[in-house]
Amino acid sequence: MTSSRDRAHGGFTMVELVVVLAVLGIIAGAAMPLVSASIDQQRREDAANDLGSIARALEDYYTDHAAFPGTLRDTGFLGVYLQPGVQNGTVVDAWGSGGDYVYSVSKSPDVATVHSVDSNRKDDGAANEELKVEVFGAAPGHAKTRLRMLVIVEALANHIEAGGALTGNWAKDRAALGLGSAYQNDGFGSSFRLEAGTLTLSSDGPDRKKSTADDITF
Repeated sequence: MTSSRDRAHGGFTMVELVVVLAVLGIIAGAAMPLVSASIDQQRREDAANDLGSIARALEDYYTDHAAFPGTLRDTGFLGVYLQPGVQNGTVVDAWGSGGDYVYSVSKSPDVATVHSVDSNRKDDGAANEELKVEVFGAAPGHAKTRLRMLVIVEALANHIEAGGALTGNWAKDRAALGLGSAYQNDGFGSSFRLEAGTLTLSSDGPDRKKSTADDITF
């Protein structure tokens, strides 16, 4: 008969090894969904952080250029407005598909949309993706337009008070007001309009169309 001491020196029996392996398999099987869920959650958080950074950078870019960049990797955008991170990681989708976040721009009014392909690693379209941001050019465009209008109106008041005349041609009138080329266009990239008879200063607004509901008038 084999004593308990003999078994201790001889190691595990085959039955004991099978039992141990079975238990380990059960533990591993139970842990895998938890590990997978944890990884997915981390990727969602990383993607949300990336998209937030991209959105802020797009707003800043629009403020300066009255337009969105052509791609997220434009040299005037990535590394200037958006910090690239390690190996340009900020624009690479956190879901590990190897591709960048999906980026698109609609015009007049300008809207930039950026989304992640999410867990299925397939682009199902922005409307069907959970992780996405939309950046509207209207907000930074309005802010820049109104700031420029305030400067123009002050220069216009001084010009009229001094007996200056207007032609109705904004490029000529702008120069007569002593304003540089930076004041030629509004925050959406369209030329301001100044009616000489009524002294009305107008912007075509986000849609860049004259006499529509989104015009900005001073």
